[in-house]
Amino acid sequence: MLLVCPSYHYTLKLSQMKRILIIAAVALAVVLQACSSKVYNNKSYLKQVNLKGKKVAILPVEVELTGRMPNNFTALKKQHAEESESKLIQNQIYSQYLFKSNSGSRKKTSIDLMNVDQVNSRLMEEGIDVRQSWSMNPDSLGKLLGADMVLRVRVKKNRIMSDAASFGIGVASTVLGNILNKDNSQSTSVNGSAKTYNMFLDAALSDVNTHAVITKFTHNADASWNRPPEEVIESSGRKIVRKGAIYAQK
Repeated sequence: MLLVCPSYHYTLKLSQMKRILIIAAVALAVVLQACSSKVYNNKSYLKQVNLKGKKVAILPVEVELTGRMPNNFTALKKQHAEESESKLIQNQIYSQYLFKSNSGSRKKTSIDLMNVDQVNSRLMEEGIDVRQSWSMNPDSLGKLLGADMVLRVRVKKNRIMSDAASFGIGVASTVLGNILNKDNSQSTSVNGSAKTYNMFLDAALSDVNTHAVITKFTHNADASWNRPPEEVIESSGRKIVRKGAIYAQK
């Protein structure tokens, strides 16, 4: 008997499945995944301040990788990975604002969104690289960039296990479910997905002059072999754009 996942091309023989049944009880516990998000829009500020046409800069995203890193994942590789993901997520959020540029509502205000490449180039001209920007005051960076508001985003990825291990636990959970199934119906697809990452995202849109927080967004979610971290982050970015108080004007 074989269990095959077309997306990842993992194939396990029955003998291999038996070896991982010992962790099936653990599988039932770690398969369950959590997801929660909170959004705060400063209604008092929004009533008093007209944001229409103001400049917004999306700062380099602070990324922290923690947990059980892969073998040979040196400190230098970790640093490069964090900085690379910082620019990737920054561009994702920028693109999502642009894609939603025509989806404003009476509850939202159109703003002038600064190009992220220009944001990063300007910071580099001032001798501020991606990692250095994370530890600096976001409103001070906004003034340096000539922005009226800044969006600062932090992402923490806590690695628990590899995709292969997550898939294996999913297989164990499926096999155990087949064994315990009273109606004798058998599943040949992997139903469960053990967590590969705990994900935490925090975003804040602030006024660089008054330092007021205009929008605050937090999102906790889990990634797995069939829902990778990139998908979780992309989903979080869409929620920031959809539930915030601004949208990018054309």
